[in-house]
Amino acid sequence: MRIWITRTAPDNGLTARHLERMGHDVIRAPVLEIRRVPSSVPRAPAAIAFSSVNGVRHHPAQADLFRLPVFAVGDRTAEVAQQAGYHQVFSANGAVEDLQRLILQKISAARIVHFCAREAAGNLTVFLKRCGYLAERSIVYAAEPVPLRALVEVRRALSQIDGIMVHSPRAAERVARVLKGLQWNGTIWCISKACMNKFSDVPGIALFAARQPTEASMMELVRDQPTCQAVRQVASIARVPWSSVRTAHSRRPPANDNLSHSR
Repeated sequence: MRIWITRTAPDNGLTARHLERMGHDVIRAPVLEIRRVPSSVPRAPAAIAFSSVNGVRHHPAQADLFRLPVFAVGDRTAEVAQQAGYHQVFSANGAVEDLQRLILQKISAARIVHFCAREAAGNLTVFLKRCGYLAERSIVYAAEPVPLRALVEVRRALSQIDGIMVHSPRAAERVARVLKGLQWNGTIWCISKACMNKFSDVPGIALFAARQPTEASMMELVRDQPTCQAVRQVASIARVPWSSVRTAHSRRPPANDNLSHSR
Protein backbone atom coordinates (compact mmCIF):
# COMPACT_ATOMS: atom_id res chain seq x y z
CA MET A 1 0.00 0.00 0.00
CA ARG A 2 0.93 3.62 -0.36
CA ILE A 3 0.50 5.41 2.97
CA TRP A 4 0.57 9.11 3.79
CA ILE A 5 2.31 9.78 7.12
CA THR A 6 1.01 13.05 8.58
CA ARG A 7 3.15 12.88 11.73
CA THR A 8 5.54 15.71 12.59
CA ALA A 9 9.27 15.49 11.88
CA PRO A 10 11.55 13.92 12.96
CA ASP A 11 9.30 11.20 14.38
CA ASN A 12 7.66 10.61 11.00
CA GLY A 13 10.96 9.03 9.98
CA LEU A 14 10.48 6.33 12.62
CA THR A 15 6.95 5.64 11.37
CA ALA A 16 8.23 5.51 7.79
CA ARG A 17 10.88 2.93 8.67
CA HIS A 18 8.31 0.71 10.38
CA LEU A 19 5.98 0.84 7.39
CA GLU A 20 8.74 0.30 4.84
CA ARG A 21 9.87 -2.82 6.72
CA MET A 22 6.31 -4.07 6.29
CA GLY A 23 6.61 -3.56 2.53
CA HIS A 24 4.63 -0.34 2.14
CA ASP A 25 5.42 2.80 0.14
CA VAL A 26 5.27 5.97 2.22
CA ILE A 27 4.71 9.66 1.65
CA ARG A 28 6.03 11.88 4.43
CA ALA A 29 4.02 15.10 4.47
CA PRO A 30 3.51 16.50 7.99
CA VAL A 31 0.39 18.58 8.55
CA LEU A 32 1.83 20.23 11.69
CA GLU A 33 5.21 21.81 12.36
CA ILE A 34 6.86 21.85 15.78
CA ARG A 35 8.24 25.21 16.93
CA ARG A 36 10.17 25.81 20.13
CA VAL A 37 8.69 28.32 22.59
CA PRO A 38 11.23 30.16 24.79
CA SER A 39 10.79 29.13 28.41
CA SER A 40 12.51 28.94 31.77
CA VAL A 41 12.49 26.41 34.59
CA PRO A 42 9.91 27.15 37.32
CA ARG A 43 11.19 27.63 40.86
CA ALA A 44 12.50 24.51 42.64
CA PRO A 45 10.31 21.70 41.27
CA ALA A 46 10.32 18.37 43.11
CA ALA A 47 9.36 16.38 40.02
CA ILE A 48 8.84 16.74 36.27
CA ALA A 49 6.06 15.52 33.99
CA PHE A 50 6.30 15.05 30.23
CA SER A 51 3.22 14.29 28.12
CA SER A 52 5.11 14.08 24.82
CA VAL A 53 8.52 13.45 23.30
CA ASN A 54 8.62 17.04 22.06
CA GLY A 55 8.18 18.25 25.61
CA VAL A 56 11.46 16.53 26.44
CA ARG A 57 13.21 17.80 23.31
CA HIS A 58 12.31 21.44 23.79
CA HIS A 59 12.33 21.98 27.56
CA PRO A 60 15.23 23.90 29.14
CA ALA A 61 17.23 20.92 30.37
CA GLN A 62 19.64 21.69 33.19
CA ALA A 63 22.06 19.46 35.07
CA ASP A 64 20.44 20.18 38.43
CA LEU A 65 17.13 18.80 37.11
CA PHE A 66 18.51 15.39 36.18
CA ARG A 67 18.30 14.16 39.79
CA LEU A 68 14.52 14.76 39.90
CA PRO A 69 11.94 12.01 39.34
CA VAL A 70 10.38 12.22 35.89
CA PHE A 71 6.92 10.98 34.94
CA ALA A 72 6.44 10.28 31.23
CA VAL A 73 3.21 9.57 29.38
CA GLY A 74 4.65 6.64 27.42
CA ASP A 75 7.67 4.43 26.90
CA ARG A 76 9.05 6.45 23.99
CA THR A 77 8.85 9.68 25.98
CA ALA A 78 10.53 7.92 28.92
CA GLU A 79 13.31 6.68 26.65
CA VAL A 80 14.01 10.16 25.29
CA ALA A 81 14.01 11.58 28.84
CA GLN A 82 16.64 9.03 29.85
CA GLN A 83 18.70 9.92 26.78
CA ALA A 84 18.47 13.59 27.81
CA GLY A 85 20.14 12.75 31.13
CA TYR A 86 17.36 11.95 33.59
CA HIS A 87 18.10 8.98 35.85
CA GLN A 88 14.80 8.32 37.63
CA VAL A 89 12.14 7.99 34.93
CA PHE A 90 8.71 6.37 35.26
CA SER A 91 6.50 5.56 32.26
CA ALA A 92 2.69 5.56 32.35
CA ASN A 93 2.67 3.59 29.08
CA GLY A 94 -0.62 5.17 28.06
CA ALA A 95 -2.43 8.49 27.87
CA VAL A 96 -2.68 11.60 30.05
CA GLU A 97 -5.16 9.85 32.34
CA ASP A 98 -2.61 7.09 32.93
CA LEU A 99 0.04 9.71 33.63
CA GLN A 100 -2.22 11.28 36.25
CA ARG A 101 -2.66 7.94 38.01
CA LEU A 102 1.07 7.22 37.88
CA ILE A 103 1.93 10.51 39.57
CA LEU A 104 -0.63 9.92 42.32
CA GLN A 105 0.82 6.46 42.94
CA LYS A 106 4.49 7.44 42.95
CA ILE A 107 4.73 10.79 44.71
CA SER A 108 2.78 12.62 47.40
CA ALA A 109 1.64 16.21 46.97
CA ALA A 110 4.67 18.17 45.76
CA ARG A 111 5.74 20.91 43.35
CA ILE A 112 5.60 19.46 39.82
CA VAL A 113 6.34 21.17 36.53
CA HIS A 114 4.67 19.88 33.37
CA PHE A 115 6.69 20.71 30.24
CA CYS A 116 4.21 20.58 27.37
CA ALA A 117 2.79 22.01 24.16
CA ARG A 118 0.79 25.20 23.92
CA GLU A 119 -2.12 23.06 22.74
CA ALA A 120 -1.59 20.09 25.07
CA ALA A 121 -4.55 17.71 25.27
CA GLY A 122 -6.05 17.12 28.67
CA ASN A 123 -5.24 19.34 31.62
CA LEU A 124 -2.71 17.60 33.80
CA THR A 125 -1.87 20.61 35.96
CA VAL A 126 -5.52 21.36 36.81
CA PHE A 127 -6.02 17.73 37.83
CA LEU A 128 -2.91 17.74 40.01
CA LYS A 129 -3.86 21.01 41.69
CA ARG A 130 -7.22 19.53 42.61
CA CYS A 131 -5.33 16.66 44.22
CA GLY A 132 -3.23 19.01 46.34
CA TYR A 133 -0.10 19.29 44.19
CA LEU A 134 1.69 22.56 43.42
CA ALA A 135 1.54 21.96 39.68
CA GLU A 136 2.78 24.39 37.06
CA ARG A 137 2.42 24.19 33.29
CA SER A 138 5.45 25.31 31.30
CA ILE A 139 4.85 25.70 27.56
CA VAL A 140 8.00 24.74 25.65
CA TYR A 141 6.73 24.16 22.11
CA ALA A 142 3.82 24.70 19.76
CA ALA A 143 2.46 22.54 16.94
CA GLU A 144 1.60 24.97 14.14
CA PRO A 145 -0.55 23.94 11.15
CA VAL A 146 1.36 23.58 7.90
CA PRO A 147 -0.10 25.96 5.25
CA LEU A 148 -2.53 24.17 2.95
CA ARG A 149 -0.50 25.32 -0.05
CA ALA A 150 2.34 23.13 1.24
CA LEU A 151 0.01 20.10 0.97
CA VAL A 152 -1.11 20.71 -2.61
CA GLU A 153 1.06 17.93 -4.04
CA VAL A 154 -0.12 15.28 -1.59
CA ARG A 155 -3.72 16.37 -2.20
CA ARG A 156 -3.22 15.82 -5.92
CA ALA A 157 -1.74 12.39 -5.23
CA LEU A 158 -4.63 11.20 -3.04
CA SER A 159 -6.04 9.00 -5.80
CA GLN A 160 -2.83 6.94 -5.51
CA ILE A 161 -2.84 6.85 -1.69
CA ASP A 162 -4.44 3.87 0.05
CA GLY A 163 -4.24 5.02 3.65
CA ILE A 164 -3.39 7.86 6.01
CA MET A 165 -1.79 7.66 9.46
CA VAL A 166 -2.81 10.36 11.93
CA HIS A 167 -1.08 10.76 15.30
CA SER A 168 -3.07 13.54 17.03
CA PRO A 169 -6.50 15.20 17.05
CA ARG A 170 -5.02 18.48 15.78
CA ALA A 171 -3.41 16.66 12.88
CA ALA A 172 -6.75 14.98 12.22
CA GLU A 173 -8.44 18.38 11.94
CA ARG A 174 -5.89 19.40 9.32
CA VAL A 175 -6.24 16.18 7.33
CA ALA A 176 -10.04 16.46 7.40
CA ARG A 177 -9.69 19.92 5.88
CA VAL A 178 -7.43 18.57 3.14
CA LEU A 179 -9.98 15.85 2.33
CA LYS A 180 -12.91 18.27 2.29
CA GLY A 181 -14.77 18.15 -1.01
CA LEU A 182 -12.84 15.15 -2.34
CA GLN A 183 -14.23 11.69 -3.10
CA TRP A 184 -11.45 9.72 -1.42
CA ASN A 185 -12.39 6.25 -0.17
CA GLY A 186 -9.25 5.13 1.60
CA THR A 187 -8.43 4.06 5.15
CA ILE A 188 -7.40 6.34 8.01
CA TRP A 189 -5.59 4.89 11.02
CA CYS A 190 -5.88 7.09 14.12
CA ILE A 191 -3.93 7.03 17.36
CA SER A 192 -7.07 7.55 19.45
CA LYS A 193 -10.83 7.79 19.40
CA ALA A 194 -10.55 11.55 19.94
CA CYS A 195 -8.47 11.66 16.78
CA MET A 196 -10.94 9.47 14.87
CA ASN A 197 -13.90 11.66 15.84
CA LYS A 198 -12.44 14.58 13.89
CA PHE A 199 -13.42 12.79 10.67
CA SER A 200 -17.13 12.56 11.48
CA ASP A 201 -18.04 14.80 8.53
CA VAL A 202 -15.81 13.03 5.98
CA PRO A 203 -17.86 10.49 3.96
CA GLY A 204 -16.70 7.26 2.34
CA ILE A 205 -13.64 6.52 4.46
CA ALA A 206 -12.72 3.57 6.70
CA LEU A 207 -11.70 4.71 10.17
CA PHE A 208 -9.78 2.81 12.84
CA ALA A 209 -8.48 3.83 16.27
CA ALA A 210 -5.48 2.17 17.92
CA ARG A 211 -5.97 -0.01 21.00
CA GLN A 212 -3.46 2.18 22.84
CA PRO A 213 -2.02 5.58 21.88
CA THR A 214 1.29 4.06 20.78
CA GLU A 215 3.21 3.55 17.57
CA ALA A 216 3.08 -0.22 18.06
CA SER A 217 -0.72 -0.17 18.20
CA MET A 218 -0.81 1.98 15.06
CA MET A 219 1.27 -0.64 13.25
CA GLU A 220 -1.17 -3.34 14.38
CA LEU A 221 -3.95 -1.48 12.58
CA VAL A 222 -2.00 -1.50 9.33
CA ARG A 223 -1.20 -5.20 9.67
CA ASP A 224 -4.94 -5.82 10.09
CA GLN A 225 -5.53 -4.56 6.55
CA PRO A 226 -7.92 -7.34 5.37
CA THR A 227 -10.43 -6.13 7.96
CA CYS A 228 -9.77 -2.55 6.91
CA GLN A 229 -10.55 -3.41 3.29
CA ALA A 230 -13.87 -5.00 4.26
CA VAL A 231 -15.00 -1.97 6.23
CA ARG A 232 -13.80 0.35 3.46
CA GLN A 233 -16.15 -1.38 1.02
CA VAL A 234 -19.07 -0.96 3.41
CA ALA A 235 -18.31 2.71 3.93
CA SER A 236 -17.75 3.59 0.27
CA ILE A 237 -20.40 1.44 -1.44
CA ALA A 238 -23.20 1.35 1.10
CA ARG A 239 -22.47 4.89 2.37
CA VAL A 240 -23.42 3.87 5.88
CA PRO A 241 -24.06 6.62 8.44
CA TRP A 242 -21.21 7.80 10.65
CA SER A 243 -22.76 6.12 13.70
CA SER A 244 -22.73 2.78 11.90
CA VAL A 245 -19.08 3.15 10.93
CA ARG A 246 -18.17 3.80 14.56
CA THR A 247 -20.09 0.69 15.59
CA ALA A 248 -18.06 -1.33 13.11
CA HIS A 249 -14.89 -0.08 14.75
CA SER A 250 -16.11 -0.75 18.26
CA ARG A 251 -14.83 -4.30 17.98
CA ARG A 252 -11.38 -2.76 18.39
CA PRO A 253 -11.33 -0.82 21.69
CA PRO A 254 -10.33 2.78 20.93
CA ALA A 255 -7.39 4.36 22.69
CA ASN A 256 -7.41 7.41 24.86
CA ASP A 257 -5.76 10.47 23.52
CA ASN A 258 -2.47 11.53 25.04
CA LEU A 259 -2.37 14.64 23.09
CA SER A 260 0.89 14.40 22.17
CA HIS A 261 2.34 14.44 18.75
CA SER A 262 4.74 11.83 19.74
CA ARG A 263 4.79 9.60 22.71
